[in-house]
Amino acid sequence: MSTASTRINLGIPLDLAILVEKECDRRGIKVPQFIKEAIFEKIKRIENKEEENDINKLKEDVHEIKRVVMLMSELLSKK
Repeated sequence: MSTASTRINLGIPLDLAILVEKECDRRGIKVPQFIKEAIFEKIKRIENKEEENDINKLKEDVHEIKRVVMLMSELLSKK
């Protein structure tokens, strides 16, 4: 059984490559694993940010609906 592999060649500055190597040595992992983890974390943050934006939009919509209902209630109570 073989594992799927996607090769990506990265052109990164030397100082960044050195930092990646040091972090890999510190954590005891290989560079490809480090890159996979970094990409996964980045995607997770993007998804969380999108969800947060969706939730904030829903909150705004609910507040707007609440304001409209309160206005309608006020108008109806005056009659």
